[in-house]
Amino acid sequence: MKTIDKITVSVLGLLLMFSCQEADTLVPTTGNDISGITIMLPDGTKSDFTVAPDANNMIKLEMDGSIKTDLTKIRMSVNAPNNAIVESSIPLGQYMDFTKPVSFDVIAANGDKKTYTVDLKVVPTAIQVDELWRKTGSQLNFVKHNNGGLAISGDYLVIHERTKFDYYNLKDGTKAGTLSMEGVDWNTLTRTVPLFIANDDAGNIVSTNFYMNRWMPKDGTSTIHMFWWEGVNAKPKLLFSYDVNLDEFAGNKDVGRKFYVKGNIKEHAFLYMGVSFQNVFLRWEIKNGKPVSQQPEKIQYDPGYQMGLMPQIVPIELGENSNYFISRYVDKQPKVAITYMDGHTNKPLYSSSHHVQGIFHQWLGGGTAFDYVDLMGAKYMFYIEGDVNNWMREIYNVRLVMKDPAGTTTNTQLLAHTRKWNGWLEFPIDPAYGANVNTTADVVTQIAPDKKSVIVAFLYTNGGVMVWKVSLM
Repeated sequence: MKTIDKITVSVLGLLLMFSCQEADTLVPTTGNDISGITIMLPDGTKSDFTVAPDANNMIKLEMDGSIKTDLTKIRMSVNAPNNAIVESSIPLGQYMDFTKPVSFDVIAANGDKKTYTVDLKVVPTAIQVDELWRKTGSQLNFVKHNNGGLAISGDYLVIHERTKFDYYNLKDGTKAGTLSMEGVDWNTLTRTVPLFIANDDAGNIVSTNFYMNRWMPKDGTSTIHMFWWEGVNAKPKLLFSYDVNLDEFAGNKDVGRKFYVKGNIKEHAFLYMGVSFQNVFLRWEIKNGKPVSQQPEKIQYDPGYQMGLMPQIVPIELGENSNYFISRYVDKQPKVAITYMDGHTNKPLYSSSHHVQGIFHQWLGGGTAFDYVDLMGAKYMFYIEGDVNNWMREIYNVRLVMKDPAGTTTNTQLLAHTRKWNGWLEFPIDPAYGANVNTTADVVTQIAPDKKSVIVAFLYTNGGVMVWKVSLM
């Protein structure tokens, strides 16, 4: 009984102590500056934003969502000073119409009013991936080690081979024909075969013989001839002739293993050609079907590592100083990583970590084949990861990388949108052809006119071809 009395006295003492304390005083916060905004989409997705209005108190916000998002049913709340009043034509927390900017007033305790305007953009990053078709090397009559590139032209997919370029219906993979090689004179040059093929944004096709400074025959020349086709039914035309001159760079130098065209050759384009084993790429500006100069610009870049055999350069837009993505190498070995370069300084804006071996999921390596697309603000890289015996196809979401390079995680895996730990089992290398010793591969894309979908084609040497349709949803 004494124990119970002691407990009762203790509890009464605590109650008396707390009842004697004064209630916390709410200290008024003066001003009419807001510190944050919360947006909720109709599907319940919510994002909190720390805001920094511009001089006109305009606040621009972006968040990921579906292309089907009903912008007339967005909810918003605001972090304002605790003694300020927020006035809006539609009360906060109810449905608001963000098809146009939304304004509201914040009135301070002293009556000062500030009007804010919020411009919300929902970036349609939700995607659906549909496989259109796949064919093994045997089904496509590959030649061992000889099929290294792709081009998309209109309704057709062109598959590179060192002696010919067959093309197939893009939708179902049925063979449709072979490109004309009339007038192509590579057999008269020292290096007689093409190692790659590409297309521009309008579906014009380009290819060249290659150059390497090692194993040069006596009296051999360094000349390459770049030809182009205005579609699969056209005869080839010489785009430019170039006597490769890279004497200022020491070491091995290959030209023609990878190249990329941004723009429309018939109007205005830039052709980028990486130099193997060197941190330099060649760039030709092309206007009305002709190069501005037969001699390319030699652009040196400094990614913080030395490039290897397959130097992929992918610009993000048409322009002399376009930013661009490049492949990653460590000790001349390709790695799965994202390197985003500044087109003015030619140094990285963003450089992710490369893949890690020996953890719970398997990383194959590779990573020299990729393409970049912008679908209504959704920015993706389509990527091949592969080693000599396996390959897999992946999508990386790079919108935040490009918007805020410094503030984005450098963990490669966190950028992966579709990577499956055992994806290499879905479409193995063709056993009839064996190992892809150089991990040669290619990825090409064709964006739909409305920018709501993209066709993506993947090729792996000695493996085969797979074609996707990727749609915003």
